[in-house]
Order: sequence, then structure tokens, then C-alpha cells
Amino acid sequence: MSWKWGTDCCSWEGVTCDMATGDVISLDLSCSGLYGSIPSNTSLFDLVHLQKLNLANNNFNLSLISSGFSRFLNLTHLNLSYSNFEGSIPYEISRLSELVSLDLSTYTTLRLENPVMEALVQNVTKLQLLFLDYVDMSTVVPGTLKNLSSSLTSLSLSYCRIQGEFPENIIRLPNLQMVRLKFNSNLSGVFPRSNWTSPLRNLDVSGTGFSGHLPDSICNLRHLRELKLYKCNFYGFLPASLGNVTQLVVLSLSSNSFSGHIPPSLSNLYQLINVDLRSNNFHGQIPDIMNLTRVAYLDISNNQLTGSIPSHGTGLQNLAFLRLYNNTLSGTIPS
Repeated sequence: MSWKWGTDCCSWEGVTCDMATGDVISLDLSCSGLYGSIPSNTSLFDLVHLQKLNLANNNFNLSLISSGFSRFLNLTHLNLSYSNFEGSIPYEISRLSELVSLDLSTYTTLRLENPVMEALVQNVTKLQLLFLDYVDMSTVVPGTLKNLSSSLTSLSLSYCRIQGEFPENIIRLPNLQMVRLKFNSNLSGVFPRSNWTSPLRNLDVSGTGFSGHLPDSICNLRHLRELKLYKCNFYGFLPASLGNVTQLVVLSLSSNSFSGHIPPSLSNLYQLINVDLRSNNFHGQIPDIMNLTRVAYLDISNNQLTGSIPSHGTGLQNLAFLRLYNNTLSGTIPS
């Protein structure tokens, strides 16, 4: 870091000051090689005008997150992710009522208890981005989340050990663009069957207990780019309306119990790059999805597909990975 004692701190790397008052309003020390703990009496907590604080990707040596962070009453952005904190997230975090973005994602044994989650939902009503990947949320009741801010645009709770029924109303939030809940094996849920309109771009519930049919209402998600539902409990036919989600780039539905024909309407998804339909119960012939020109990854193995491999797959000039095995297919793969 280019910090030199005796010089104006507002000129230091990672420091932003209010030009009028000289107060430090933003501090970005991410990836700075910081090591140790943050004691409650540190001078850091004297920067009471801070609006943005980023301490991500450092090593705080399995220390606790200090309750002193509650002194930053003007804070709108707090990122402590992947910085080797452990223990329980302090209740005082919920007093940061101006927060717009909170990222406490971790690879360590960091815990979020239900009372803290309840207070966070109740007090931090301007939240737009919430990232808690790998935080142990096993005691959090999913219903606690149902009152999350309607301003929420991004929610990431992957590998959190959260369990129970995920509130459907969250998936309906009017500004939500990204939901990642992957690999919470005891988390169940269903998708809205009607009136499902939102600006969702990324939806990932892979490795959860989400179940049911994929509803026709999926066609209303016109901005959706990534749909990842692998290793869930979905079943039934894929709706033809899926072909109306024309911005899709990634379609990952493997290891479910989908059945019926692969809908020919998927040939409308010209933006697709990654298609993974393996390990389901699809039958019938391979439709014209072989002509999607941008596809680089195509896996339809472990199904019950029959007939000839389409000989008109000349559109697959970008294909780098293809799996067709464990079907009853004949013919040769077009060169």
C-alpha cells in the first residue's frame, strides 16, 4: 500500500475523502495482505463518516467480527468476505440501517443465528445486495427471509446449510436480478405457477430440494440468462414456453426427473452456450437444438433418447464438449 506517514491520508491508495469536509468516506483494503484481528478499540472505528468499507480477501486469523462495526452508522457498503473471520456474526451488524450492500461470504466457520437474521431483515430495509455464501445459517428459519427489502437485487446464500421451505415471495421480488441458493440440500421450495414476472437474470437452486414442475410462467422471465437447477427434485415435461426465454446463455437441468420430449422450442434459444440435460428421463428424438450456433457445451447423456443423431448439426461450429452416451442413438456425429 502507498501509505506514507506524514502525508495527506486522502491521497493514500484505497482511501476516498469527502472533498468538502475532508472526512474519510470510503476505505478499500481488499487483497491487501492484512493479518491479525480487529480489536474493538482500533482507530478504524473512529472513521465514523465511512460510507463504504471493503476488507475482503485478507487474513484476520480466525478472529471474531468486532461489534465495533456498529459505529459506522453511515455505512452503505460493507464487504468482509473471505477474510478468515469465524464465530458468530454479531448482533450489532443489524444496526447498520443504511446498508445497501452486505457481503460476509466465507470459507471458515462463520455463523449467522436466527435472531441476528431477524434483526437484519427488520432494520436494514434498504438492502439491495446480500451475499452470505458458506456462512452457517443452519439455525435460520427460512421464513425469516420473507420480509427482505423489496429493493433487493442480488441474493446469494449458497452452501449455507439453511433448511426448511424457502419463501416463494422472495423469488417474486420486483427488483430481483440474481438468486443463488445452491447446495443447501435440506432447503425445499417451488417456483411460482402464475404471475411470475421479474428482472431475474441468474437463478441457481442447484443441489437443493426444490421440486415440482417447471411452470409455464418461466416464459415471463425475459431477462433470464442463467437457469441452473441441477441435482434437484424437479419432474414432468419441460414447458414449451421455455423457448421464449430467449436471453438464456446457460441451461443446466441435469440430475432431475424431467420426462417427455426435449421441446423443439429450445431451438429458439440462440444465445445458448451451455446446455446440460443429462441424467433425466427424456425420450424421443433429439430436436433441432443441434443447430444452435453458439453452443460450446452440450450434454444430453443418461436419458432415453432414440433415433438418429441429427446429420444437420452444422451449426455447432463452436462445440467443444459433447456427451450423448447412455441413450439409444444411431448414426455418426457430424464433422
